[in-house]
Amino acid sequence: MRRGLMGWNAEELPKAALEARIARLRGAMQRNGFDAALFYTNLVQPSAVTWLTGFTPYWSDGMLLLPKDGAPVFATALSKRVANWIRTTDTLSEIVNTPKPGAAVGKRIADAGCKRVGVLEYDALPAGLFDEIAGAAPAVELADISDVFADTRRLIDDAERALISRADQLATSALDQIDVNGATDAGVVAGLVEKHARLGGAEEAYIAVAADLDADRRLVRVSGTLPLAGRFAVRASVAYKGAWVRRIRSFARDEAAQRVYAAAEAWLAQVASSIEGGRPLEMQLAAHLKTLPGASLRASMAESSIGGYPLAAVSDTPPAGSFLVLTLALSLGGIPWVGAAPVFVGG
Repeated sequence: MRRGLMGWNAEELPKAALEARIARLRGAMQRNGFDAALFYTNLVQPSAVTWLTGFTPYWSDGMLLLPKDGAPVFATALSKRVANWIRTTDTLSEIVNTPKPGAAVGKRIADAGCKRVGVLEYDALPAGLFDEIAGAAPAVELADISDVFADTRRLIDDAERALISRADQLATSALDQIDVNGATDAGVVAGLVEKHARLGGAEEAYIAVAADLDADRRLVRVSGTLPLAGRFAVRASVAYKGAWVRRIRSFARDEAAQRVYAAAEAWLAQVASSIEGGRPLEMQLAAHLKTLPGASLRASMAESSIGGYPLAAVSDTPPAGSFLVLTLALSLGGIPWVGAAPVFVGG
C-alpha cells in the first residue's frame, strides 16, 4: 500500500490550483457548448482525473463527472472503506460508491437536464460504462471533448511545473546510479534505476533499455538476463504526484563515443531550455541540429500530457507555457545516440 506517496499535499498541489484548473476547463466547455464533461480513469489512464482532482486510482476504474457548476462527482465501484481514503486525496469531489459508476453519473446527467456532455477519449470509453450512461440518460448527446480538454490541459501552472521538476530530479538521479564500466546486464541496471527512483519518492517508475545501440536503438522493458553491449541506452519514465517525465541517457565504454555522448547531452540540455512557443517544433530542431557537428536526425518524438494517458505524442506547434518530453535519435558521425529530456516551452 502506497498511501504515503499518493496522499494529497496542499503545499505541493494547493486546492486553489485545482479550482483554477476546473474553472479554466468549465470556461472551455461553455464556449464549446458542453453542459458537463465525463472522464474515465483507471491504472493506465489516470492523468486527466489526477490533473483535475489530485487523485490517482490504483485498484479500480471510475468516472469523474464535471458539471457546469457545483462539485465534481467521482463514481467508483471501490468499497466505502477505500472511499474514506479517497476523500483525503480528492478534497473537491463528491465520492459515490456504486457497483455501476456509469449508471450513477448517467442519472446525475439526466437529473441536471444536460443536453450535450463531453467524453474524454470517447472512442476508448468501455462499452459497459457507455451502456450504463446511455441507459440512465437516453436523451443526452455524448460527444468527444478530447481536443477541448487538450487545449486547456497543455498550459501548465506553477504547481504542475514544480511537480514535473521533482519527477525529473528523481529520473535524473536514478540514471546517475549507472556505472557504465561496471554495468553488464540490462535487467540489473533496470532494477537499480527503478529502485533508486522509487526510494526517492516516485509513485511509478518504468525502465526500458536498448542493450546494444549499434544493433538496435529501440528501448524495451527487460525481463530476465540481457547482456549490455559497449554502447547502450536507458530510459526512465517516472511519476511524482501524478506528474510524469521521461529521461533517456546513452552510455558508452569507449572513450571516443563517451566524448561524443557528453557533447550530445550538453546539446540536448541547451535545446530543452530554448524551445519557444508559437514556432513549429520541426523547424526549431532543424536549426539546433546545425550547432551539433556531425549530427543527423534519425527520429524524433514530442509528448505531452493532453488526456487520460500520462504522456501522448503531439505534433503541432507547442504553445508557450506548455510542457513537452522531447525524444531524439541521432547519428553522430556514425555513432548512434538517443536522448530524452523534459521541456518547459518558453515564449
